[in-house]
This record gives sequence, C-alpha cells and structure tokens, in this order.
Amino acid sequence: MNFDTAVVFSLYYTGKPLLSSVRIFLRPLTNVAIIKKRLEIVGYEYMGPLPDPDAEQDHPLTEKGAAPVSDNEATQPRRAPSPPVVPDTPGTEQYQEPTYREHAWGQRAVPPMAPYYQPASPPPALPQQPPMQPPKAAYPAPPYQRNGAYPYGGYGNYPAAPYPPNPYVPYPPYQGYYGYPPYGYPYPYPVQPPAPKRDGYQLGVSIAAFVSAILVFLAGLVCVLFLLLISVVPTPSTGQDQLLSATATFAAFALAGIVGGGFSVYHSVRALFLNRPSAQFKLPWFWIFLALYVGLLLIASLLNYKDLPTSNVLATLFLIALAGLLPALTVLALALRRLHYPREAKWPTSWRRFTLAVVSGATIAVVLASIFELILTAIAVQQSGITRFSIDNPNLPTPHDPKTIALLLVIVSLIAPVVEEAVKPLAVIVLVGRLQSAAEAFMLGLACGIGFDLIETSGYISLGNQDWITVAIERSSAGLLHGFGAGMVALGWYFITHPKSVQRNVLLAFGCWGYAILQHATWNGSFLFQLLPAPIGPYLDNGTIPLGNITMPASIIIYVIETTLMLLFFLYVTGKLRSKQQPPKPSLESGKQRLNEMPVAAQM
Repeated sequence: MNFDTAVVFSLYYTGKPLLSSVRIFLRPLTNVAIIKKRLEIVGYEYMGPLPDPDAEQDHPLTEKGAAPVSDNEATQPRRAPSPPVVPDTPGTEQYQEPTYREHAWGQRAVPPMAPYYQPASPPPALPQQPPMQPPKAAYPAPPYQRNGAYPYGGYGNYPAAPYPPNPYVPYPPYQGYYGYPPYGYPYPYPVQPPAPKRDGYQLGVSIAAFVSAILVFLAGLVCVLFLLLISVVPTPSTGQDQLLSATATFAAFALAGIVGGGFSVYHSVRALFLNRPSAQFKLPWFWIFLALYVGLLLIASLLNYKDLPTSNVLATLFLIALAGLLPALTVLALALRRLHYPREAKWPTSWRRFTLAVVSGATIAVVLASIFELILTAIAVQQSGITRFSIDNPNLPTPHDPKTIALLLVIVSLIAPVVEEAVKPLAVIVLVGRLQSAAEAFMLGLACGIGFDLIETSGYISLGNQDWITVAIERSSAGLLHGFGAGMVALGWYFITHPKSVQRNVLLAFGCWGYAILQHATWNGSFLFQLLPAPIGPYLDNGTIPLGNITMPASIIIYVIETTLMLLFFLYVTGKLRSKQQPPKPSLESGKQRLNEMPVAAQM
C-alpha cells in the first residue's frame, strides 16, 4: 500500500464518526425550522387570529343599518381571546400554538379557504334566435260550387288559368239487380260466433246410426228382390204354407228395411249433418189401436179367412201385418200415456231415439238372436241324440216323450229367453249413458221389443196358413211379452249405470233381468200344462173354444191368464216409474197465460 492510499483510508475512517456527531448536534435546530415552516402553511381547520371583541365592527350576519345581533342571539358560542401575535425577532425564537375550531353547521364568522380545484368553465352561450314574425293573413277560401269542385283562383301575381269548373256528377245509388233488393253498407252479414264443439259421444252414435240406417235400407231392397224372385220363379215342390211363410217373412224384413231404414236415415242426417234436435215422441190414445184391432178380427171372421191365403195372397199379407202391428201399437201407446205424467211434463223420449230402438230390434236383434239360437239349439239337439225334432211349426202336436219334452223345455224356456232378452235392447245399452230418466229407458226398451215382435209375429202368423187368424189371436199378447221383457232389461241397465237413481240399484237390476227371463220362459213353457193329468191336461191339449166362425184351441186359456198377469204387473211398473217423474216448475209466463184463460169468477 502506497502513502496516498493510506491517507485516504485514514481520512475516511477518521471523518466518518466526526460527521455523525455534527449531524446529531444539528438535528434539533433542523426540526425547529421544519416546525416553523409547517406553521406558516395554514390548513382549512385553522381559522387565523380571532378578532378583537372590543373593536367596533359590523356583525357578519346583519345588513347595513340593521341592529347588530347580541351574543345571546348567536347560534355559536364566543371564543376566548388569544394573546396577540408577536413577530419573530432575530435571535429570538417564539412558538405560538395555533387555534383550532370544531365543525359547525351554522354560519361561519370567517369563510373557509377556497378549494384546491379550479371552478368549471362557464357554459357556452346559446345562439340567438331570430325574432318571430307575426303570422300573415291566410288566403280566403274559394266559394264552393254546386258540382262539387272548387275554382282555381291563381297564386300570387299570377292570374288564374281559364279552366272550366269540374263537370263530375256522382253515381246514383245501387237500385238492385233483376228485381233483387239492393244491399247497403256496412256489410249486411254480422260476424258469426265460432261454432260450439260437437259432443264426441253424440257424434260417434250419429255416425254409427247413419251407417247402420244405410245398411238396413239396402237390406230392405234386397228383401224386395227376393220377393220378386219368389213371385216369378215357380216352386212346385214347395207347399202353400211354406210359400206363405217365406213371403210373409221377406215382406216383413222388406218393410222394416225400407220404412225403418228410411226413417233412420232421415233422423241420422238431421243429427249428423244438420245438428237439429228431434221432436218428442207422441202417440194417440191406446184404445184407438185396440178398437182397430178388434175391428180387424171381426172383419177377418166374417170373411172366408180359410180360403183367403189361396185366393188372395196380398190381402192375407196385409191382414197378417195389421194383426201383428195393431196389438203392438196398443201396448206401446198404453205405456207412453202411463209414463207421460203430469200432462205439462215432457214426453219420455224423442222420435229419433224411438226410431233407432224399433229398427234395431227389428233388424240386428232378430239376426243375432237367430244366429245364437240356431247354434245353441244345434248343440242341444246333438247332445240329446234326437234326430227328428222341429219347433218352427206351431201346428205340430205336443210331444209326450220325456226326452223330447226335456229338450223342448231347454230350447224354448232356457236358450230362447236368455238369448232374446239379451240382444233385444242393444240400442238402449248404447244410449243408456245419455238417458234422462228410468221412464225413458223403459220406453226405449219397450220399443226394441216391439220391433222384435213385429218380425217374429209376422213369421208365426204366416206359419198358420189357413188358421192364421187363430195364430194371430194367440199372438195378440206377444207384443206385451217381448216389449215388457225388453223394457225390464233396459231398466236394469239403467239402474246399473245410474247408481244414484235408486237405492240397492244392483239388486233391482238383477231383479229386472230375472223377471224378463222368467216371464219369457213361463210363456214359452206353457205347453207343460197340456201334460197335466185328466181332465185338465187332455182338455187343454185337445179341447176347443168356439168364437163365432173362429174355433180357438182350449190352450188359449193359459195364454189369457198369463197375459192378464203380465198386464197387471205392467201397470204396476209403469205406475212406479210414473211416480218418479218430477213435475215441471211453473214459469211466470205459463202462470199468466193460465190466469188469462181462467174466467173472471175463478180469478177472483
């Protein structure tokens, strides 16, 4: 290490502690100077020296010429005077404590310092709007001309053009076309409201009824073709009784198809396409049909009815049709009048539903009953082992063989009643959910049975051939048998589907069904009375009862007794259903009308 370097290092390490000592000595003096400098910078909290309270000066809150506010009226307390500030003299350092003031919400004696920010520049001046000119006088309106045009008067200094006035003449109003009245405005047709939605159930039944009515009508036309074929084609091997039976059966089906199907198509079109309601079903008094039937029997007895089938087939068919129709209408009218109570009430059903019930009973019910009875009878005959057996001919004698009697009893008193009573009221079963009362259900079931009876009775009467009038008298109560039985079955279905209508509805339903089957089985099994021991059995089997020119078998006594019992129970059931009908509520208009129709003495 050389000398210069040693000197530098010695000065550095020797002067460094010396400088530190000087800095420590001068630090208080530096702090006092910094404090004085800070005191010279007055913040917004520093209010400056307080004014002299003895000096005369205006109160800052008063105007010129106003009385000064006393100390008692000031909102802020007065501050104590502070000693005067003595200026600093050289060599004398004097520190003065600054005076601070708390924030106050009232007026300040000394305004605060100006803020540190600069005020915003004033907004630019809006452009001067030109003064509004007074409105000029409007041009006068030109006079209105008669032809609907205004004359052109020119513009400014320009003269008007010499145009002639408008020669337009308005069109005359529309006077109509070829005698039709004219239409006016606004549009003469009002806005139609949206059509209500169709009932799905009713629509489905209407479609099914329309299709079935067309099929029934076509089946009637087919039966007419068969009648023409029977009348044209000779059949020497066929007997007279068989020919009359076939002709009467096809004639009955033809009438049921054409007449019944035509009415069904009419009502179906009104329900399906036109959406029109049906009229109430009404019939004349029952005694009118009963009188006509009695007159028919008298006329037939006066004529040579035994030779009538061979001499005039058309007249015989006409009398057979009347002999089957008039008793059925008598029963139908009697039931309708019994159920229509009181007179001011609505009738039990409508023509549309009645037509559907009658046609279904005369067509589909007969076809289904024939099919099921044929199948079940064939099974029963096969199981019995009997080869020669026939129940279609009423002229056959009563069998006395126990095995044949048992088979006949199974067929006529078990198979036939169950099958026929089950299929006859099919139309009512379809409509049972929409029926209004038990009386309507019974009435429609009765109509189904009447339709079934018209076809069956026509066939049975024609099988009698020369004794057709005897069979007709025996079948006089067949309308009551089939109609009453089908009505009871329909009533049972109504009780099942309407449990709130009566108490113990299930028991009543099975009671109605059981009675219908028992009544039919008793009627068909009446031949058993002819098997009783002497003298009752032989008399009923071989005895006769003369009625003028007509000789009736003694077995008709059994049918008369059964008919009387059925009629009594029929009147009882219709009376019960009649009592369930609620009388209509009298309206104000009907009351006024009756009051006007009454005599003056009665009104008083």
